[in-house]
This record gives sequence, C-alpha cells and structure tokens, in this order.
Amino acid sequence: MASRAKRRWPPEPLVIEGFVPDDFYVNAVGTLQIDEGGRLYHRHGKTPIVIVGNLNLHGTPIRELPEGLSVGGNLELYGTPIHELPEGLSVGGNLYLYGTPIRKLPEGLSVRGGLNLGDTPIRELPDGLSVGGYLNLYGTQIRELPNGLSVGGDLNLYGTQIRELPNGLSVGGDLNLSDTPIRELPPDLKVRGEIYGFER
Repeated sequence: MASRAKRRWPPEPLVIEGFVPDDFYVNAVGTLQIDEGGRLYHRHGKTPIVIVGNLNLHGTPIRELPEGLSVGGNLELYGTPIHELPEGLSVGGNLYLYGTPIRKLPEGLSVRGGLNLGDTPIRELPDGLSVGGYLNLYGTQIRELPNGLSVGGDLNLYGTQIRELPNGLSVGGDLNLSDTPIRELPPDLKVRGEIYGFER
C-alpha cells in the first residue's frame, strides 16, 4: 500500500520574479519566500525577519509583509499590489512605494532614507512620521501634513491639494510648493535649502 504524501505547510510558495540582492540574510534558519496568499515569510521559526542590505520586491505578487520586518538598506515595493505596511517596520535606506495601491502608513514607521509615495492613493500621513531623506508626495490625495513632521532631505509637494503647512515643519533640503494652493508659510517653518513655487 502506497504511503500517503505528507501535506506541506506553508503551501508551495509562488516564485519571486523580482530581484532579491545577495547582500541580505534572514535571522532564522530558512528561506525567504512568498506564499500563495502573497505573504512574505521564512519557512522555519517565527522570529522577526532582519535583512542587512536591500530588499527588492519590485514586480512580485507580494501583498503582505510580516510584523517587525527590518530592512537595513532600501525596500523597493513599486509594481506590487501591496496596500498596507506592518506595524514596527524599519527601513534603513529608501522606501519606494510609488505607483502602489498603498492607502495608509503605520504609526511609528521609521525610514532613515527617502520615502517615495508618488502616484499612490494615500490620503494622510501618521503623526510622528520622521523621514531621514527626501519625501515625495507628488500625485497623491494628501490634503494636510501632520504637525511636527521632520524631513531630512527634499520635500516634494508638487501638484498636491495641501492648503497650508503644519506647525513645526522641518525640511533639511529643498521645499517644492509648485502647483499647490499654499499662499502662506508658518512662522516656525525651517527649510535649509530653497523654496520653489511659492506665490503669495
């Protein structure tokens, strides 16, 4: 009598068709994979995934990232169907989300590099958001920025419907206000670079 094949769990993963660089590791024994539901996981253990270098998931079917994911370099998600990010996500480099269906960012999101949200349906940013590099909001539906927002590089608001800037806004690079309805600047605004497109 033929023995029955053991059922494998998680189910057979989809093939990652994007590029995953060599400069990363998973801090648990196993292989980083995407399951049939579009979730990123490693096959053994439940410890958080820590990636030392870049993680490029461009063009993959990824829909979910695990809680506590830490990426030391860039995290590239453009061209994916991902619509939300997990709590506790930490990105040491740039976070590329442009063109994704992302609608909301988690509280406590940490991005040490740039954050590209261009051409996404996102409507608001979480309080306490701090971006170490640039912040690109071109082509978004955002109408206001959170108080105390800190951007280490350029802040691109080109073409947005933001009508006023928040108190305590700090921009380490240039501020692009082109094609926005902003006509006044807050007295405590700090911009280390140039201000473009501002008309009173």
